[in-house]
Amino acid sequence: MLTVDEVQKKAKELATAGSPKDRERYMKSLHIPHRNLNYVISEARTLMTAGAGLSVTIVVGPPGVGKTTFGRMQLLNLIQQHKIEIQENPSAIPAVMCDVDAPGKDSKINYPLLYSRICKALLSPSALEGFGVPLEPNQTIDLMNNSQLMCEAAISGRGLQHLILDEAVHFAHSKSDPVQYSDMLKSYSNRSGFNLLMLGAYGCEILVLATGEMARRLSVIHYERYKDTKVDFIEYSTFVVSVAAALPYRFEVDVSKQLEYLFIGTFGLPGLTVDVLSKAAHRCVLERYPRWNDTFLLKAMPSKAAQRKIALSTVRGERDIEPYLQLTSKVNYVSEEDARRELQSEERESRSLNGRRAVR
Repeated sequence: MLTVDEVQKKAKELATAGSPKDRERYMKSLHIPHRNLNYVISEARTLMTAGAGLSVTIVVGPPGVGKTTFGRMQLLNLIQQHKIEIQENPSAIPAVMCDVDAPGKDSKINYPLLYSRICKALLSPSALEGFGVPLEPNQTIDLMNNSQLMCEAAISGRGLQHLILDEAVHFAHSKSDPVQYSDMLKSYSNRSGFNLLMLGAYGCEILVLATGEMARRLSVIHYERYKDTKVDFIEYSTFVVSVAAALPYRFEVDVSKQLEYLFIGTFGLPGLTVDVLSKAAHRCVLERYPRWNDTFLLKAMPSKAAQRKIALSTVRGERDIEPYLQLTSKVNYVSEEDARRELQSEERESRSLNGRRAVR
């Protein structure tokens, strides 16, 4: 039996000799471990321990940090953990990963579509495909209810224990009633031993505040970038060298002279770094004599305006997420008296607003 390193080496050889599509598939399957990723994996493993009741976890970080890659890794790890169960019951699907679509024209989440995506991942029929829809033309069709019931039946039938939802920030950006998505998430998490893992950009941490139930149940994991410190730069540089060595090309990818520029330009984001290196290597392979060229790396980097936008939004997100994180040090919690004062202030403001509307 081949070792993990031998399997990865073989996969790289096949991708190197294959088509651009083969290289693209290889890059999507490429998982290079690094310190910040290992931290997120460890935290998620602790919160998603099988048989530990229920778990609702959200991994939050800036775009380009590698959340989707982590999700794919987590999915493979979970399936591997349940391999004996799958062998005993081939119809079982213990873990799936789906995207949450952006809100529609009404700025609300399309729940039937989300339920349909989960059903599709579970290889089960959905209401959007016409299943469960009344045959009588005069019968009322409750698409939302039918979709939810079919999704829950699929989850139960396939023995799903781990649901991973990517792009969870769409929940936070939608105008859907927070109670609606809170009830949906809670209905899944209420299942014994069920793990719900959400992945999203900065901003989706506010899902914790959707309802009191979510505040009690949801744990936030911060997937951080590498910051401008000596220790982080060394960690980042080690990661970059590993990625460069794993790229599926016949020439050597030498980024040793551009590490600092790459670090600053990508703002220490591992996922964005992989994208930049992949684009640069692709440009190199299209040349008459394929070989690594730093000029193509420069052309693959974010523009000055784009990098500024990335930097500002990331620093803003890092600042805003702090109150939602569980820390190892003590924090100043709200007292009962403070809570009562805040509620009274909200009620006075509400009465004042209603009074002004009545006068108009």
